[in-house]
Amino acid sequence: MFQRRLFFVIAFSTLAGCASKSDEPVLVIEKQSLHKRQSASGEQEFAFIVTVEATPRMELDSSKPMSRRELKRFAEFERIEDSPALKLKLEEQAVALLKPALASERYCGAGYKITDVYWRQRSVQLRGQCL
Repeated sequence: MFQRRLFFVIAFSTLAGCASKSDEPVLVIEKQSLHKRQSASGEQEFAFIVTVEATPRMELDSSKPMSRRELKRFAEFERIEDSPALKLKLEEQAVALLKPALASERYCGAGYKITDVYWRQRSVQLRGQCL
């Protein structure tokens, strides 16, 4: 009897752990673009824009009462437009994508520095200059 209970406790905790990890939103890159220019002072500058796909809104059935589980999922649901944590995650992804984008364009061969970061609803723009 004890072994059976132990089995169910372990199985439930394993399933609960898997469910919580799969609920973490995944940011799907919709597009990325690199814009290059030379400033009036002769410096090479760039703007790198990364946009993610829209996160669908969570639909609730208002014709029936909400369960505790649904209420908890609704409270934890995050959209890129509303979540500072997801925006930071997108910014980190954009920084990681910048180096290969610059390399493929053979731009900023000696290095670069990011000087500004701008946000829109579903995109981040990294601006900087070549060293």
